[in-house]
Amino acid sequence: MSTLSSQSPGDISLNKRYFFAFLAFQVIVLGASLFYSEWVPAVIIGALVAVLFVVGVLVQPWVIAPIVVLTTGLDSTGRFFGSQDSGGGGFHLTGFHLAYILLIIALVVQTCLRGRTRFPEFELRAPLLAFLACIAVSLTYSPNQPDATIGFVRMCALVLFTYMTQVIIDSKKAVSAVLWSMVLFTIAGAGMGAYQVITGQFHLPVKVITALGGNMPRATGTFHNPNIFATFMMCGILPLLAVLLNFKMSWTARILFGLAVIIGFGGLLASFSRSNWMATLVAVFVILWLSGKIRYFFYLLFGSILAVLALKEFVPFAEYIFERFISIFTLFEQFGSVGRTSSTARIYLILASLDMFSDHPLLGIGWRAFPHVFSDYAPAGYPHWSQVNEPHTVITMVLGELGIVGFAAMLWFILKVFFVSLSRFYEMKDAYLRSVQIGLIATFVGFQVNQSFNGDLANNMFWFGVGMLFAVQRVEKMEREKTEAT
Repeated sequence: MSTLSSQSPGDISLNKRYFFAFLAFQVIVLGASLFYSEWVPAVIIGALVAVLFVVGVLVQPWVIAPIVVLTTGLDSTGRFFGSQDSGGGGFHLTGFHLAYILLIIALVVQTCLRGRTRFPEFELRAPLLAFLACIAVSLTYSPNQPDATIGFVRMCALVLFTYMTQVIIDSKKAVSAVLWSMVLFTIAGAGMGAYQVITGQFHLPVKVITALGGNMPRATGTFHNPNIFATFMMCGILPLLAVLLNFKMSWTARILFGLAVIIGFGGLLASFSRSNWMATLVAVFVILWLSGKIRYFFYLLFGSILAVLALKEFVPFAEYIFERFISIFTLFEQFGSVGRTSSTARIYLILASLDMFSDHPLLGIGWRAFPHVFSDYAPAGYPHWSQVNEPHTVITMVLGELGIVGFAAMLWFILKVFFVSLSRFYEMKDAYLRSVQIGLIATFVGFQVNQSFNGDLANNMFWFGVGMLFAVQRVEKMEREKTEAT
């Protein structure tokens, strides 16, 4: 008692003997439980890990960011229910949805615990609210219910997700956590994609590939669509490449980042996604432009062509990659041929969207109405065996379904993200965050190219990347103001 009374309350320490006795007791309980049930230790350990994770998320919500990236990357393999064959309609419960809910809970609890009353400004609220308003109005006349309503709710959730990302990414540590998660998940996803192509163990059946005009299985990773898999690879490659080119890291970090970029490019090639090849090529150009190293782009392009030409004589994949890339520029020459079924169908889908727009130029035909009314607009010669869920091009999708008003709102959003991010990039002083900003701007531009060939507007990584863009700008500004104040 005298010993305790002589110490202040803040100086009282735990006696080591009691601590080790407590540990021994835990070991005995854990060992004894084996005689009761072999599952008890696993349940105890799982519960402890879950509690520690939840506590960590509540204390620092950015801990959930890598989990968001992981669950997005799982896609079809992370679905708890929901058919893969239902296309863009319907609702699928996935691991991402659970991570999304945990993110909301973490932010609400942390806000209450800290008594937080100030939040970062959501600078995109005006264009995004205008875009959501256009979708909401279109629900009143869209012929495709309830898909239109589910699509509207999904878009609202993604807009909220963008802002929550901006809130939780509030430090360099949080930014680094996202980048290192991309190192891990890019390597894992690309490795799985390469394995699928080599062994033929892929999600998309050969008959589907053949019907689309291909003669080789395409890697899908954990995704149900090779184009979305390629987009995920792109989102991992570009920020890592930008940091690798513009920031001096330790040799260990450089090796791991470089490994992720190289392996990620391998996964991107294995997807045989021409739209994402073009998107990544343009995005790499943006990275080198903002890095002041634009001359290397032409060296890279020329070297890549030479490498493929040299390899295609010995490696079948290289020859197919070369032929598929060249096919981008021979579309009109080979339009309508059996080998260009996929590209031909997309042109027909675009023409149908433009016809819908010409019939309903102001407000469009309604959100998610395209697959419902396409049969009335399908041009002669369209391959009717092909399932139509969307027009495969975001620009024409918005024009056809939301008219010129919805397109103007979307264009407002795109231009504001790009020009605000670009102007703030030139103000940045922190070398690390400046490098990350280059990668994120390039990723955003890459998405615009990709979405000119695909209709993947509700891509989790797209909206996560937009939130990251504005989060990095805010973190860098806080760091700069702190440095100037001292």
